[in-house]
Amino acid sequence: MKTTIVSGLFAGLLTFAALANADDTATLIELDKEWGESQGAEELSPLLLDSMIQISVDGLGDKASMLDEAENAEPASEPYAAGDYKVQFLSENIAVMVHSTPPPEAHWSMHVWQKVDGEWKVSASAGIPVGED
Repeated sequence: MKTTIVSGLFAGLLTFAALANADDTATLIELDKEWGESQGAEELSPLLLDSMIQISVDGLGDKASMLDEAENAEPASEPYAAGDYKVQFLSENIAVMVHSTPPPEAHWSMHVWQKVDGEWKVSASAGIPVGED
């Protein structure tokens, strides 16, 4: 009887965790789209942890360099259209996301998201351009 109750509680917790991750997956994808559509540092800043790190074809970066890049970027000529999203949760507060974006600036991105005070923030990011065929 005790084994049945414990097994039932454990199964319920696993179901709850899976549903919570599914909800967080949708939230993270929406946040990534907000990031891609952001126009300037003011819109981007709330999505990034102060201690975040970045790697790109230009080398290592941090929040300040990402905000500087966002502030000086040319406005997008087309809407943000990321796809191929994959999200893996390392814990209830840390997730790794990968996705692609199509031309004209085709690339693959990897982001580490961390939930801080109930809000998801980017703690690390990497991007590589997609080579031409």
